[in-house]
Amino acid sequence: MQLHSVNEPWHTIGMDIMGPFPTTARQKRFLLVIVDYFTRWIELFPLNSITSIDITNILTNEIFSRYGLPKHIVSDNGPQFISNLFKNFCDALGIKQNLTANYHPQSNMTERVNRTLKPLIAIYAQQQPTSWDKEIQKLAYAIRTAVNETTGETPAFMMFGRDPRGPLDLLIGERTEEARPTTNEHVQIQEYKKKLINNLRYAYNIVKEHAEIEKLKQKDKYDRHTTDRRYIEGDLVWVAIPTRQIGENSIAGKLQPHYQGPCRLIKQLTPSTFTVLRINDNVQLGATNTDRLKPYFEPIINNRNTTAIENDQTTNERQRTTTNNNNEVIDDDLNLQNIKEKNPSTWYAPPQRRVSNRHHRVPIRYIEN
Repeated sequence: MQLHSVNEPWHTIGMDIMGPFPTTARQKRFLLVIVDYFTRWIELFPLNSITSIDITNILTNEIFSRYGLPKHIVSDNGPQFISNLFKNFCDALGIKQNLTANYHPQSNMTERVNRTLKPLIAIYAQQQPTSWDKEIQKLAYAIRTAVNETTGETPAFMMFGRDPRGPLDLLIGERTEEARPTTNEHVQIQEYKKKLINNLRYAYNIVKEHAEIEKLKQKDKYDRHTTDRRYIEGDLVWVAIPTRQIGENSIAGKLQPHYQGPCRLIKQLTPSTFTVLRINDNVQLGATNTDRLKPYFEPIINNRNTTAIENDQTTNERQRTTTNNNNEVIDDDLNLQNIKEKNPSTWYAPPQRRVSNRHHRVPIRYIEN
């Protein structure tokens, strides 16, 4: 498993699209999720369409204008992310595009955020199917002000050096620090700036340490359940079929094949990702992670196998001959038994029947009235 290092806010962002959801009064059906890899700050944008133009407009007007240009954008292989328009957009701004492998969501941090969002959005969509898009920013606020397990801080504190004042502060009372009285506004600004820098520097150092430890834990957990198998370009492999593609009926899905192939590895994208081509119909399966691959071994036919087949045929003929001989012996035994039955007094004495004293209970349905 590869480790992705991020050392500053908005260096790397992850993007993913959720939906379709119930159409709202404002014709919103999809949700664009954007996550900063360093601070875990999220942005949610309800959309009525998810074309490449829609995505680039959101990035330009809502993300880059606020936080600046990232160096990396991580996304899946959706058509809006692999289009020429989006590729040219990233190239023009000097942004490197990182595409995750198909059906490998652990490669994108946004997919993990979606696991938290999906049940919450489902509740909103069920209770308010025509206005969930108006409530979505409340979910964003809840995630931004919740302590992240990896960083140990809230995304809001990582962004601004302080936690925003929320409704809970009104209930438990505010913790206010009385500022030292001064008439010099410049001095106040410099003191706040110094305090903010110290807080952020301390938080960033803690986040870096926690993030490295967490990544090593994830790598160790991933590697323990992954076979150390190496592939190269040109190898023939089986490719696992995603469960949701096997069939909607779970019983029928169990009877369907779980691998497709043979397939050929065309190009190595990363140490653990290849572009795969299905040989029988020349269909490209896209970027595929190695944990979805199994080696494909072609059947080998040679003289040794031919000799083995001939030996098997000879063995079968011998078995048939032996079976015929045995049948003849059985027939002789049957003839002998017939002779014995003709003279029971001489050849056969039936055994005496033993009478049991045990009482047999007859089912009531067999008892006549």
